[in-house]
Amino acid sequence: MYPAFDKPSLRFSWYFAKSQLKTKYRYTVLGFLWNFLEPALYLVILSLVFSVINRMNIKDYAVFLFSALVPWRYFEKVINLMMESIVGGEWLHKKMYVSPFAFPFNRWIIAGFEFLFSITVAFILFAFLKEKWTVHLLILPLSIIPWAVAGMGIGMICAVLYIFFRDVKPLVQMILTLTFFTSPILFNRSVFEAESFQAKIMYWHPVTYFAELFQNPVYLGQFPSLQAWIISFSISAVVLCIGVLLINKNKSKFYYAL
Repeated sequence: MYPAFDKPSLRFSWYFAKSQLKTKYRYTVLGFLWNFLEPALYLVILSLVFSVINRMNIKDYAVFLFSALVPWRYFEKVINLMMESIVGGEWLHKKMYVSPFAFPFNRWIIAGFEFLFSITVAFILFAFLKEKWTVHLLILPLSIIPWAVAGMGIGMICAVLYIFFRDVKPLVQMILTLTFFTSPILFNRSVFEAESFQAKIMYWHPVTYFAELFQNPVYLGQFPSLQAWIISFSISAVVLCIGVLLINKNKSKFYYAL
């Protein structure tokens, strides 16, 4: 029987994450710089293409796009890293008496560390693109919490599924891609008529309320609505509970399935 997520497992996750990060960047310069270059290049390409569709000037659209793109890229990375975490830690999982939660949590820490690079790039670019800075930006540390919790919950769910069904990975990536391209991260909701089919998709799209947590303070200069806070925190809490329950229910089977 594996232990619950106790202090030794928490300590293991932290030190194992530090070890993996040191190994990843030890002998590479571009690999470290890529954490700064990738979001910047991603911004330039998407801004050039979608600023025309959104009928916005490229400078204004770049601020709109990056305000929600940074947390989305973090959310996406958390899920992709956590999905393979337990399978990837098979050699340790079978040799050490450690909680199965330790491996997903380890990848969650790594994704959080790399998110700091992306948000740093965002603010550097905002210094050139954004004309007006408001006090609403101070809410951003709270705004990332639902993204982080939802990513952890969905990542745990995917990690369990990946143990028993290895072909779940491309399916998850397809769902993430579809979610991204139908969300208000790329498209400003004001582009669509209020009663149009696209506007209805945006209204019912769960990412709409997560995106608002960043788009409102960064792009609109206002606090997110109470509705956005309630929906985003509720969704993230539910998926986290499901993820924890799935690992607890199936952890006795992990040793034989790996």
